[in-house]
Amino acid sequence: MNITRSVSTRIAHYLFLIIIFAGTITSLSLVIIESNKSDAELINVSGSLRMQSYRLLYMMEYEPQNVETALRQYRLSLHSYVLMDLKDQLFAPDNVKQSYRELIQRWKQFENYVLQNDQASYRNEIASYVNQLDRFVYTLQRISEQKLTVAVMVILISLLLIVTMVSYVIWYTKKQVVNPLHQLAQAGMQVQMGHFNHIPLDIQKNDELGHLAKVFTQMSSELRRVYSNLEGKINEKTQKLNQTNRTLAMLYHCSQQLNETDIDRNKLSQVMQHVMSSEHLRALELIIHGAEHWNIHLGTVSDSLSWQQTEISVDDNKLGLLRWQAGLPCPDPRSMENIAQLLGRTLYFNRMQRQQQQLLLMEERSIIARELHDSLAQVLSFLQIQLTLLKYNLNKEDQQAKQASLNIIKDFERALSDGYIQLRELLATFRLTVQEANLTVALEQVIDSLRNQTDIPMSVSCTLPSQTFNPQQLVHALQIIREAVLNAIKHSKGSLIEVIAHINEDGENELLVRDNGIGIPTLEEPDGHYGLNIMQERCQQLNAKLNISNRPEGGTEVKITLPNAVS
Repeated sequence: MNITRSVSTRIAHYLFLIIIFAGTITSLSLVIIESNKSDAELINVSGSLRMQSYRLLYMMEYEPQNVETALRQYRLSLHSYVLMDLKDQLFAPDNVKQSYRELIQRWKQFENYVLQNDQASYRNEIASYVNQLDRFVYTLQRISEQKLTVAVMVILISLLLIVTMVSYVIWYTKKQVVNPLHQLAQAGMQVQMGHFNHIPLDIQKNDELGHLAKVFTQMSSELRRVYSNLEGKINEKTQKLNQTNRTLAMLYHCSQQLNETDIDRNKLSQVMQHVMSSEHLRALELIIHGAEHWNIHLGTVSDSLSWQQTEISVDDNKLGLLRWQAGLPCPDPRSMENIAQLLGRTLYFNRMQRQQQQLLLMEERSIIARELHDSLAQVLSFLQIQLTLLKYNLNKEDQQAKQASLNIIKDFERALSDGYIQLRELLATFRLTVQEANLTVALEQVIDSLRNQTDIPMSVSCTLPSQTFNPQQLVHALQIIREAVLNAIKHSKGSLIEVIAHINEDGENELLVRDNGIGIPTLEEPDGHYGLNIMQERCQQLNAKLNISNRPEGGTEVKITLPNAVS
């Protein structure tokens, strides 16, 4: 830092000069005061010479024996160090010194009068000598007063000069230090508020504050440049964030539309139009492999623009192709890739959903076939056997064969009635599983379908969640409940039938069918009856345990224990 005019150095010099001046004036004042300190003694000694002069005259007349002592004392007073110092004092005037020398010379004459005991001469000239002493004392007094006046004037003038010098230093400090610092403070506040074009600072002064103002001005210019760059970057980032926000909103909108259950070409077309308007595309094409009738072409194709594309695939399964011609501003390639991923998942899910529907349809058909096989097929097989026996007996003409034919016809009618009832039950069950997914409602509808077959009161209590069974498992569970309730209606002879679906004390899912009838005598089915065996097979399909037992208080309990998650 090259500074030729240092403000701090100059202020220090001014203060040093003030201190030197104040010290000089103080020293001078102390010298004057010190000189005045002996003036009182000087006047006192000079005044005592007058009294001693008259006392010598008195002693010459009345006490001659003491004249020598008084003369010696007078001589000591006249030549005392206070009066002798007048010759060496700086502030003593020459007339005072001359007067003192004249007093000494004249006293020698009076001393001769005393030694000669010439009282008449002494008495004649003593008045003139005392007057000379009075003039000497008056001169000393006037000089002392003049010295005091000079001291007071020097002090006052010194104080005035010191005040003037201090005022100049204050003015200089305010001009060279306070005002520049105030300007720097104002400029700092303006820079703090973002106004980098602050008030002009004096950068021409070759001192500390001038250098500070120059550095501050350079710093504010650099801050303005940095701030402008940062502002530009922030605006750029803001634009990118806005674009990202629009892209996310577009992706969310597309995701909402594509996540709907039913996807068709119209919905895909709406999604593509939204993408095209959001990303400012000139042209957009969606090509779907294996579903060319769903292909979508939007916008006007420009020969001057190149096509950009991304593949639509899920787990290496190529489902289609997304192509576009970009406008301005250009879309982010990642946004188009995200759109392609959304389309890929949607198309893949739609394809898997259709396949799942096909599998469910085939599974339902398999269930229906098995149910028909387990119920109506057995009835039809029995009827076929009975029909063969009927034909055989009709060829005979005896009475016994006729009675046997009538019995076969009764069995035939009973089997047809049972088959019709089973067919209605199967139709009700299949209709229920398609229309309802609520386990409680499904159980209620099963029991309601059986209420017209008995007068026994029946109740349903279900605390299991509806997600306990899938559609196929629900068919098996409802058929087991139906078969158990039908058995209770036909054979229990009770007054109450309860159907309970809950979680038992061991935390297992449990289905119960209870009655308060006569109980079951045996678990062996009669010939031609397969209900219990079918219930057992259905429990195996559910991976469940079937337990049929008599209740201690009377009646029968059918208990199906299922795992927590049925597979």
